[in-house]
Amino acid sequence: MTPCKSTEVLDKSTGSSVYNGVFTLLNTSHDGRPVYRHERHSSLLFHYSQRGNCSAGGAWLVSDGLDDRSSTSMFAIDDAVDPMSLSPEVTWFVFDATADQFAPDQRLTVVCYVAS
Repeated sequence: MTPCKSTEVLDKSTGSSVYNGVFTLLNTSHDGRPVYRHERHSSLLFHYSQRGNCSAGGAWLVSDGLDDRSSTSMFAIDDAVDPMSLSPEVTWFVFDATADQFAPDQRLTVVCYVAS
């Protein structure tokens, strides 16, 4: 399956969100999955695998760098091969700076964006 050439993260809320916009497919991969960059800022959308003695699995992250999990602004726990294959039941967790923690946001969805 060929990954979507661009992926759009949509927030269905009426307010604007830094996460809204087009993430364009880059010519690189991480964890054997595609990597996307936001069209207006340096955020990346990519998969991060959790590997260790007691756990396995992973998540799709929006972060400033592939090796910078400390800058993660949102994530969805799912091992999908690309963002378009995320489970329909997946919940995105968005960092709330006011509360200094991640909070679930069921309004966020990922769609394949085709420019006309």
